[in-house]
Parts: sequence; C-alpha cells; structure tokens
Amino acid sequence: MRRWRTTALACSGALVVILVPGTVPAAADVTVFSDRNNDARPTVDIEKVRVDNGRRVVVTTTFDNLRKSFAGGLGVYFDTRGPDRGPEYVAAGGINAQGTDWQIAQIENWRHGQSQLLYRCDIDMRVSFKKDKATFDIARRCLQRPGRIRVAAHSTGQRASQRDWAPKRHRFYDWVRR
Repeated sequence: MRRWRTTALACSGALVVILVPGTVPAAADVTVFSDRNNDARPTVDIEKVRVDNGRRVVVTTTFDNLRKSFAGGLGVYFDTRGPDRGPEYVAAGGINAQGTDWQIAQIENWRHGQSQLLYRCDIDMRVSFKKDKATFDIARRCLQRPGRIRVAAHSTGQRASQRDWAPKRHRFYDWVRR
C-alpha cells in the first residue's frame, strides 16, 4: 500500500509540473482568416486561409466546393519585411486531379516578371478534393526565417472570370508572429 501511495504522489507531482503555466514550450502562432463568401465562382472561391508560422510555414487554403474536374492554380504571396511594398515570395502550384508541379520564387512588389525560382527550397503542396483544401508546407529557411509573416492568396481557373483574391487584390491579411 505504501508503494502505491508513493507512485501515486510521484505521478500527481509530474502532472502538476506539466500543467504549471510557463512549463509548456511556446507554440507557433496559428491564425485562420475568413474571406468574403461567394465573391467568386464555386471551386475558385476561397473561403478561409489558415497560416501556421511554426517550425515550418504552413498555409492551408479552403475553397468552396473544390472539384476534381477543376483545372486551375493557387498562388500564396508572403510579406516578411513589412516596410517595403508588396510580397517578397510567392508559392504557386496547380490544382487538378492528375497532379501538378509547385514552386516558390522571390518576387518584388507583386511582379512575377522579375521572379527568381528558389530551386533548393524544401516545399510541398498537398490538395484534398474531399476537404476542399490546398496546402503549402515550406521550410522556414526558404523565407529567410521570418519572425512574422502576412499572406495573400490568389486562385485562378481556366477562364479570366474564374479568379479570387483573399482578402483582396494586392492586399494582405494581418501579421502572424512566430
């Protein structure tokens, strides 16, 4: 009986240490932003953008009724510096059921014409038609290990009328700190 009490006390003491504020390592800031619903055609209409500025930078875009028959693309723009105008990076990839390529590039002020592909960057893109989501998962070093980031998302379809910006064209959501 005495051994059981000692074990129980030791276990409850460990539990207290775990629950004491300040003993848990700081977690990354994860923020979910909502976009205006029904401001674009279904499939390209962005509903939410989730930004996880943690060990890796993970941006998940949720669409309205993403279909396997859709053939379009997604670009996520990253601002890491703030004082200068526009993004410093863009992650881009296609969205279709047959598979696609994706990439990340350095850009200047929303212009792709002067972009520089980052070939040695650890980036992945996942698309889930079942969950209506596309996710970019990027190593922090690709973005020069930013302390804070803000993003904008842009989806496009095959026709000029099939496009959506979240939150708005050439505008960012609020900063997400690490």
